[in-house]
Amino acid sequence: MKMIHIQQIALLLLLGTVFPIVSCNKEYINPSSASVPSVTSSPDALMNLCLGLQRRFTIGRQSPLYCAPVGGAYGVYALYTLNIGNTTEKELETGKGAITLNNSVVTQMWTQCLLGRTEAETVLNNLNVATEAGDKVGLKAYASIFYALNMGTLVQFYEQIPLATENNAAFSPRAEVLQRVISVLESADADLAATNPSAKFLSKIPNRTPGVPSIDMKSTVKALLARYYNIQSMLSGTYDATAGNKAIAAASAASQTVRSEFTFTTATTNPLGEWNATVNVFGAIDSTLGLRNGLAPVPAASDPRVGFYISQTGPTTYPLKAFALNTTAIYPVYLPGEMSLIIAENYARQSQFVQAKTALDAVRTKTTDVFGIGASQPAYSGAMTMPALLQDIYKQRRLELFVSGQELEDSRRFGRPGPNQPGEERNRNFYPYPLIERDNNLNTPADPAI
Repeated sequence: MKMIHIQQIALLLLLGTVFPIVSCNKEYINPSSASVPSVTSSPDALMNLCLGLQRRFTIGRQSPLYCAPVGGAYGVYALYTLNIGNTTEKELETGKGAITLNNSVVTQMWTQCLLGRTEAETVLNNLNVATEAGDKVGLKAYASIFYALNMGTLVQFYEQIPLATENNAAFSPRAEVLQRVISVLESADADLAATNPSAKFLSKIPNRTPGVPSIDMKSTVKALLARYYNIQSMLSGTYDATAGNKAIAAASAASQTVRSEFTFTTATTNPLGEWNATVNVFGAIDSTLGLRNGLAPVPAASDPRVGFYISQTGPTTYPLKAFALNTTAIYPVYLPGEMSLIIAENYARQSQFVQAKTALDAVRTKTTDVFGIGASQPAYSGAMTMPALLQDIYKQRRLELFVSGQELEDSRRFGRPGPNQPGEERNRNFYPYPLIERDNNLNTPADPAI
């Protein structure tokens, strides 16, 4: 996107209007009284800016928190459109060439993630105004989390992404963008290991209860490192054990008992819950959450996760529950089961099958977790081979991380059948670049075929 467009939009939306943020009565900077220097000239101003990062990522149908989970689930045939008048969602369901360049999910995910990146960089580039170490660490960690979430989302849906905000910005391959994300998180992780965020900073960000932030920064940085190291380990198509071992270490360090979550109110609503509540946009495609090719059936009676994530209100109608139940439902930043399955996957790819089974069974046999997700399955009893273990790990990811936004990346990484292949399990490999980017950036690459 051209610099003049993204900077003007980012400035207007960065300064924002006055909003209550989720779970607490915070204010955003008022554009009628704030100048560009004023939003970067003090720790308090940067802290307010951090609140805007979370709002952009989570609020509204244009937010990444709507676009990525919906796009990911449609991409692997896990959702279907209840009313074909919802053209955006119907295009995603059909996939392949049906997804147009002005599809609002494709466009808004791209635009909002790039704006979120720009805003996060604004905080990261102005940390010098914070003189208190705890303030600086808090600002850096929080901005790093949202930098990673925005850019990590784009990495999972697009082949190339611009890293700079400038006229006709050059596009960078996914590997380079992912490495930038990891470097930002690694730096924040090192600082958090040495210094705790200040009480002042923690009081400024959304709190689940007084003094308990909704996002645990230390564990969330570890969890996101695990997620993106895990993607990095197979990005070239050949397993990278160095990245895999880093994924294991980070996933092991992320807390299984601390909740990191986005919280919502009746004024600032959960975007998935808002549109799911209409029972007119989307629902699960079936009672197996769209699993195919021998991965199903998974009847609700034998796996509590099916009943946790969906209900059945008609012969073929399966509304979403859990983190899309209603407008005030919480949404996890990461799940404990994701961390165990990252460990299992990387041990399996290293042919350390006993360790892989142990981590896999931690998910299969759990009766609950800190978010109330239980599997209650018997321990893994299949073949102790890489293909067999990876297939069950993939299945468990689909069940454990339903509508998480990670489905498309998972399908590619595990080598599941792609579009137009026998038994296809996804309807695209990557999204096309939105028309707004192509119209404003001469360096926009050719769209992927599918």
